[in-house]
Amino acid sequence: MKLSLFEYEVSRGFNWTNQEQGAIAKLEKILGDRLFDFLGREIQARQYVGVFRLGDRTVEVLPKMYRDNTATPKQDSVRNLLYMLEYTHQLNVKQYALASLSQQDLDWFEILTRLFAMNLLEEWQRGAFRNYQGVSDTLPVLKGKWNLTEQLRRPERKHLFAVTFDEFTADNQLNRVLRYVVERLYQLTRNFHNRQMLHELQQWMEEVILLPKVNVEDLRLIAITRLNQRFEPLLNLARLFLENESLQLSSGNFQTFAFALDMNKLFEEFVIAFIDRHRHEILPTELQDCELLPQSSGAVRYLAKTSNQQPIFQLKPDLVIRQKGIFPLIIDTKYKRLQEGDRKLGVSQADFYQMYAYAQRYNCANVLLIYPQVVGMSELRASFAIEGGTITAATIDLCGDLSKQEERDKLVRRLKALFE
Repeated sequence: MKLSLFEYEVSRGFNWTNQEQGAIAKLEKILGDRLFDFLGREIQARQYVGVFRLGDRTVEVLPKMYRDNTATPKQDSVRNLLYMLEYTHQLNVKQYALASLSQQDLDWFEILTRLFAMNLLEEWQRGAFRNYQGVSDTLPVLKGKWNLTEQLRRPERKHLFAVTFDEFTADNQLNRVLRYVVERLYQLTRNFHNRQMLHELQQWMEEVILLPKVNVEDLRLIAITRLNQRFEPLLNLARLFLENESLQLSSGNFQTFAFALDMNKLFEEFVIAFIDRHRHEILPTELQDCELLPQSSGAVRYLAKTSNQQPIFQLKPDLVIRQKGIFPLIIDTKYKRLQEGDRKLGVSQADFYQMYAYAQRYNCANVLLIYPQVVGMSELRASFAIEGGTITAATIDLCGDLSKQEERDKLVRRLKALFE
């Protein structure tokens, strides 16, 4: 049984069992955050978009900004989520694949599995990444460097040579990570075509050692060079799978699995990346040569100090703009829904206090809060005067087909208007 919900939508008639609710609670404990709110025998989705499997039942959660009465809200959300992931995680989503994947009746996990398998199969058929790896072995012939210390330690093998040599091989750290992800996805996918492609990859990658365990930290050990750069998008996608691998539980015949994307984080990353990539079109003339500092990198401020003068309560605006040592603008994103007709537009008091702290500690006259625009809602914008400046809250529209140039141009114009 499969259920599709939008963020913060309540399930109807699903009648969750105690076992399923207990499994969700365990997943939340691993994640360190809430995935759902329990409402008796029903649940309410939160800000995590993705796929949650509980035994034979699957729950797919879609972004709230696409929830309306149109005929294709899922297709629209899948299409744009793929584009946002491509934009922020440098995934390789070809235009024909984007259209095809958004139209198929696959859940989020299966879509990204299809994307991973298609691209890896294509790259591997072009040629696996190979490099020289140091190998220590005992051979009947002398090859490479003779390891005399090891030779003398094993006199019973005097007819063999202890040698060390470099071998040009596909069995390297990059391919071992990819092979591990192929094996894990093969165990988890329920789609026939995905399973078929992953099985083909297993055969192609037989020369690569299958590690018993790989985690996200192992990705940091892989140096990206011009020789293996074409595999970087696949490593970024592998990272998404590895980050979710801990959200898998098994108890008897009851399998629990989650693939979750935090929309708060994805929305923030997309907006900042879009501003950075289109800075010359979006920024006013006087800010063209400014520095863009994501997460206030290089311009850290704190709210207070302890009795021994140690700074505490670090502030982390999503994007700080610095020009010649001053801060003309600070931008923060909030993946929340604003309210038309409300004099505060529904901006929460906690969020406003946070922006006020940014304005004061950075001595910044302009703070901009950016929210997503929901399907059917008009553009919203309101400015609030504070001592020494202004805090502005506004929406941007990400509901159109962002893979089309005209929709991206509209977003550029909207952001440019907000900045001006």
